[in-house]
Amino acid sequence: MKQRIFAFFIIASVLLGTISPQTTAAAAEATANSATEASSTEDSSVTWPAGPTVYAEAAIVMEASTGLILYEKNAQKTHYPASITKIMTALLAIENSSMGDIVTFSKNAVYDVDLDSSRIGIDVGEQLTMQQCLYAILLESANEVTYAVAEHVAGSIPAFAEMMNERAKSLGCVNTNFVNPHGLHDEKHYTSAYDMALITREAMKNATFRKIFNTRTYQIPPTNIQSETRYLRNHHRFVLKQDYLYNDCIGGKTGYTSIAKYTLVSVAKRGDLELICVVMRDDSNAHQYTDTQKLFDYGFDNFSIYPINDLEAPDAVTESPMFTKYNALLSDTQSPINIDKNGYLILPNSASFKDAEKEVTFYSPQDGTDAKPSTNTQTGDKVIGKISYTYDGKYVGGANILYKNTNPLVLTQDSEEKPADTPSETSPPEKSKSPLVIIICVAAGLLVLAVALYYFIIERPRLKRRRAYYRKRAHRKYHDDNFLDL
Repeated sequence: MKQRIFAFFIIASVLLGTISPQTTAAAAEATANSATEASSTEDSSVTWPAGPTVYAEAAIVMEASTGLILYEKNAQKTHYPASITKIMTALLAIENSSMGDIVTFSKNAVYDVDLDSSRIGIDVGEQLTMQQCLYAILLESANEVTYAVAEHVAGSIPAFAEMMNERAKSLGCVNTNFVNPHGLHDEKHYTSAYDMALITREAMKNATFRKIFNTRTYQIPPTNIQSETRYLRNHHRFVLKQDYLYNDCIGGKTGYTSIAKYTLVSVAKRGDLELICVVMRDDSNAHQYTDTQKLFDYGFDNFSIYPINDLEAPDAVTESPMFTKYNALLSDTQSPINIDKNGYLILPNSASFKDAEKEVTFYSPQDGTDAKPSTNTQTGDKVIGKISYTYDGKYVGGANILYKNTNPLVLTQDSEEKPADTPSETSPPEKSKSPLVIIICVAAGLLVLAVALYYFIIERPRLKRRRAYYRKRAHRKYHDDNFLDL
C-alpha cells in the first residue's frame, strides 16, 4: 500500500506541476468574471479592499471555510464577552452529551447566578432535556440553564471552565480565559474578537448548533414541576427578523453587561460564501446591528469564493499533455488522484486567480515528521497532500489532494532472489476469457454439433442405403450372367 501511494505522489507531482496558475488562469477567469474584470489594469500591485468605519471598539469579519480575515479592528485586543460566551458553552455541551440527556437543576444553578439577569424561571429539581437547555441558552440566554448544563457536563463550574479554555486553545485562541459558562462579569473572564470568530467557526461546523443558532422561536412543554409551556424567542434581531433585517443572516448570539457593553456574533451566507462577524464593546444596541450590517456588506461586496476543484480540474488544463483520452491513469475521468470538492479559494474582486501563489505539499508515509495521510470522512478517499494558496501574504484557501481507494492499481517490485520452485510475484495473473472468446467457442461447439448431427441423421443412413443398393445391383448382375451361361 505504501509503495502504491508513494508512486502516485510522483505522478501527482508531475500532474499538479503542469497545473500552474498561468495555465489555469483562463478557467479561473471564466468562472470568476467579476475578479478578472477588476484586474484588467496594468497595475499589478497587491490591493486589499478598505473596510468601513464602525462604532465597535473591536470587530472582525472571518470567512468560514478558510478562516481568512477579511476585516479586523483591534481583533486581538481582549474584552469582556458577556453572553456570547454561551457559544462555547453550547459547543461543549453538544460535543460531550446527547440531546436526550436529562439535566436536573441544582440549588446552585438556580441561585448562584444573578436573579436579575437573563433567565427562564427554572425551579430547583426541575428537569429539562439537553436539547431544551440548548435552545434556552442560545435563544433566551438563560443563565441558570447555562449553569446547570455546565454542572451536568463537567460536574462543577471550575471543571467546565477548564474544559472551555482547553477547547479554546485547541482552536488557536491565544487571548481567551473563561471562568464561567454564562459570561456574567468577572475580571478574569475575557476573550478577543478574533478568538470568538474562531470559536464560532468551529461551532458552525456542527449541524445541531447551526440549527439552534438559526431558530427564531421554540417551546418547552410542561416539565416535572412547571405545568405551563415556556415560549422562547431569539434575542438576535437579524435572526428574529425584527427591527433590523439582514436576509442572509443564518444565526447569531447577543451579549450585554454594563461593563462589557454590547457584544454581538452573527453569521451570514450568500451562495457558498459564509461570513462570521463579531463586534465587541459597541456603544449601543442600534450600532451593534448597523455595524454588523456594514461589515457583512463589505465582505459580500468585495470578495468572491471559487471552488478549487473547478479551478484545478484536469479538463480545465487544455494545454497539458498529461490528461488525454489515451492514458487511463491520467485521464480526467479515470485518474485516481483528485482534488477535494470542499476546498475553496477566497480573493478580493480586484484580484484574479493568477495573482494567488500556489504551493503543493504531499504527505510522505515514510517520513514521520510530515503529516500522515488521513481519510476523507465523506468519500473514504485517502488524503495524500494539499494545495494551498496565499495572496498578499495571507492564506486565502486550500484543498486536500485525494487518492481514490476504488479499483486501486497493483504496483509490485521484482525480488533479486526468488526460489526456483516459486512463481514470480510479478507474473501477471491468469486473465479471464473475454466475452468474444466465449462466443467464438460456443459457436464452434454448435457448428461441430450440427455437423455431427447431420452426419448421423442424414449422411450416414444415405451412405448405408447407397452401399445396399450397389450390393443388390452386383448380386442381380451375377445371377443374370449365370442365366445366360445356361
